[in-house]
Amino acid sequence: MKIMLAVFRKEWIDLMRDRRTVLIGLAMGALLAPGLVIGINVFAVEKLTQQYESVLKLPVKNAELAPNLVNWLSQRNVEVVEPPPEIDTAIRSQQVDLVLEIHPEYPQQWLSQMPARIDIYYDASRESARVARSRVNGLLDTYSNMTGRLRLMSRGIDPDSSWALTVVRRDLSTEASKSGQSLAFLPYFLILTAFLGGAYFVIDTTAGERERESLESLLLAPTPASYIMLGKVMATAGFGLLMTFVALLAFKLSFSFAPNLITEMKLSWAAAFGIWCALAPISVLGVSLLTLISATTKTVKEAQSYMSVLMLLPIIPSLILMINPIKTEIWMYSIPFLSQNQLITTILRGEVLTLAELGVYAGSQMLITMAILSLAAVVYSSEKMALGR
Repeated sequence: MKIMLAVFRKEWIDLMRDRRTVLIGLAMGALLAPGLVIGINVFAVEKLTQQYESVLKLPVKNAELAPNLVNWLSQRNVEVVEPPPEIDTAIRSQQVDLVLEIHPEYPQQWLSQMPARIDIYYDASRESARVARSRVNGLLDTYSNMTGRLRLMSRGIDPDSSWALTVVRRDLSTEASKSGQSLAFLPYFLILTAFLGGAYFVIDTTAGERERESLESLLLAPTPASYIMLGKVMATAGFGLLMTFVALLAFKLSFSFAPNLITEMKLSWAAAFGIWCALAPISVLGVSLLTLISATTKTVKEAQSYMSVLMLLPIIPSLILMINPIKTEIWMYSIPFLSQNQLITTILRGEVLTLAELGVYAGSQMLITMAILSLAAVVYSSEKMALGR
């Protein structure tokens, strides 16, 4: 144990000497994701608010055929303008978001109290026109419903009689579960930070020292190579947990002080601590895997070439659950990345984990980590590793 602690202390001292690398690692790895998410969210909220509250310029063809509708729209923050000569070309070139066309038979249908036809031209693939489509559809639905009720009242019919059912929707979701739904993006960022938080530190302490030919002298000491490896794993895992803590703290403070965020985005201190504890095993597993990979490579560049593949692993559960949402089963807690995703989601929703789920999670992560560390210990103890071959 003393040997492992000595190696741990030596690696931490070496790391802290390079303060610029530490600060860049914390800033880019732990603070960049919260900054991007919060910044994009704030910008999106402000943009949507501006689009919904601003005057909507609505091109209407044959507007003279529906004066009542045009007047009604003008009273609801809509400015009716002349349509472009070529509607299809104007929409495809994004000159306008959408165009309303009053059908030539609209006046006759209106006077006959029949459904009057209105054509809406738009491009559904244009996300930038989504707000305009939503506003126009909502206004037309409101106008149609209001007119229909007035027609029934003019005939002495109760407008409510057109509804055959009274549906009472009772939302049983809690504030915590709504917060968990709003924070669905959080697991991927946190799992990636925990899994690869100490990646460059791991690569430097193994492949980097091997390339600089400083690892061989350490391995030739009268000490089991596995102890040296475990000391390095302890140091790098500690740095990974530190990055995870900083990321959680950044998310927590961002949600607390960002004024324009959705109100459901809340992360309590208890939930943050629970998530940090849940991510600890994947951080150790990631460090162990990277130690094994770095020990089998001869250069830093070769070790870094695996990073692109490793970065894709945490996103696999998110993609699977997005394509095929399934009910949480206990076996899911035995699969890396998927188990962390389920744990974080459960904690964010304010639900209680059973002892069986926690036991399966802890046991499976421990077995996988021990298997990887055993392989890494074999590589560290090999003659090639000691002689730098």
